[in-house]
Amino acid sequence: MPRRFLLLLLLFVWLTGAVRAGEAPLLDFTQADFVLADSATPPPDSAPWQTVTLPDQWRLSRPGVAGNGWYRLRLRIDRPDPGLQAVYLPKLVMNAAVFLNGEAIGDGGSFSEPIARNWNRPLFFPVPGELLRPGDNVLHVRLLGHAYTQAALHPLQLGPENLLRPAYERALFLNVTLNQTAGLLIAAIGVLTLNLWLRRRRDTAYGYFGLSAVVWSLQATNLYLREVPFDTAHWEILSNSGFQIFSGFLLISLLRFIGLQQRRLVGALWFGIVAAPLSLWLAPAAWYLPLTAGWHFYTLLAALATLGLLLHTAWRGGNRDARFLVGAMGLVVLFGLHDWLIHSQHIWQGRTAWPLTDVFLLHYSAPLVFLALGLIMTGRYVSALNEYEALADELDRRVQDKHLQLQESYARMRELETERAVTEERERIFRDLHDDVGAKLLSLVHRAHRPEDADLARSALRDLRDVVSRTGAASYALDELTADWRSECEQRLSEAGLRLDWQSDGAAEALSQPQALNIGRILREAISNVIRHAGATTVRIRLEAGEATLLLSIADDGRGLANEQRPRGRGIRNMQARTQRLGGELQHRNGDGGGCRIALRVPLAAPVN
Repeated sequence: MPRRFLLLLLLFVWLTGAVRAGEAPLLDFTQADFVLADSATPPPDSAPWQTVTLPDQWRLSRPGVAGNGWYRLRLRIDRPDPGLQAVYLPKLVMNAAVFLNGEAIGDGGSFSEPIARNWNRPLFFPVPGELLRPGDNVLHVRLLGHAYTQAALHPLQLGPENLLRPAYERALFLNVTLNQTAGLLIAAIGVLTLNLWLRRRRDTAYGYFGLSAVVWSLQATNLYLREVPFDTAHWEILSNSGFQIFSGFLLISLLRFIGLQQRRLVGALWFGIVAAPLSLWLAPAAWYLPLTAGWHFYTLLAALATLGLLLHTAWRGGNRDARFLVGAMGLVVLFGLHDWLIHSQHIWQGRTAWPLTDVFLLHYSAPLVFLALGLIMTGRYVSALNEYEALADELDRRVQDKHLQLQESYARMRELETERAVTEERERIFRDLHDDVGAKLLSLVHRAHRPEDADLARSALRDLRDVVSRTGAASYALDELTADWRSECEQRLSEAGLRLDWQSDGAAEALSQPQALNIGRILREAISNVIRHAGATTVRIRLEAGEATLLLSIADDGRGLANEQRPRGRGIRNMQARTQRLGGELQHRNGDGGGCRIALRVPLAAPVN
């Protein structure tokens, strides 16, 4: 189990890794000039621009500052590419607009309340090639931050649209589409679980789990919604409050699932569920971000305590459900610590080196916990249902044992009578077919005016005889089958003026009805192909039947195949289909000494579809 979650961890790190495309002809911007300005158009060069390094995180570079900021990025292009270019902003907070040489090329939405939310959404703006001029060019980025958010601009890129679009679409899928899909699925799981809890109120674990799933799906809209119905401050309060509520309900449901009655821990979780939203609502803007970091750390400690209880219960108590949850919760705690360190950079001022500082991971691990709990609930429900059904079946068997024995005896007698009636009716039908249809086909053979009509009638007559003679018993003696096949081949080849060289040897005593029927028809089709197309004088047939395998080869001394790779006709396709039904192999190629050779290998014990 730990190995599986380690592989999942590596997969998530790879999927959420930041995209870097430093190949020429892409331009990566890691430095810019910055100035605070409330204007909606780029400030003049005379403004107090200051050089900054990207990523520029305002909580570190200018604590307490919010509002409208401008970044100026200079680039020199000797020979502009006339094709379609693009500007790609992989990460920013909260909204941005881009200007090239003073011309607006795109923005992320509204710059007035409610501000468009692009904190978890990459931005991509196509740039017509004619906007880039030879020599010096200037790219301006307008960034709007808010006191309740951590404004930041990460390195951006400019280059051909076809090179940047794959990176943009990959980031959009991971940050937006994937979270939308997970949110809908978890919302459905939550509704189903709440419905189950409403029908069985004493299983409170289902109620807490359903509530946590519904709250998570609502809170997760913060990951992909761009336009929201509230202003930024109130939306941030709702989003972070939802995270605390979801976490509290989820951890309580985990404790209930494994049967732990930890009153102090549950009380602490309820305190966070109630106190966190109230304190975030009442706190002034200057305290909001430190307070959210404090509540997230509080929840992280509660998750660590829950993980410790899960470990203790899993290994000392022998609880299989707890073992299943340990891996998922371990991943949640690890990703939660990672995200808390990113969210709390304004506290430790970037003094700690931490990888993946531009990627939040916790929302990728939460669905794993829901999946683990969903599997546990499903397993418990199915197990309880199976036990109930088994008990009901056992009671029913004890009450009706004698009655069932009489019913079984009567059913067996009725089955034997039905089988006997079916067999008699089938034999009557076969006799009628043989006497009536067979006689008519024989008359057609003699009255046919064209050879091909006679051949067709003979083929139908042989198929009818096969159906009548090969559809009654479960198996047939191999020596009888061999005699019938050889007699038919000698007759057909003699009528066509060809000589038959037949050899057979084998240890098998019998073939099943499907094997006898299909092998006979493959042999018949092969002989028909020789007579019609080979131009041969002699046909050599070898039949070897061992205990496990039957080998049949048909070789002629005719003209052979002009092209062994040419498309094959319906007859060969029918032979291949019958071979597949027998589970065997069929080869169709030119012989070493000329002519054509067909080799059939059939496992005698193989099932026939």
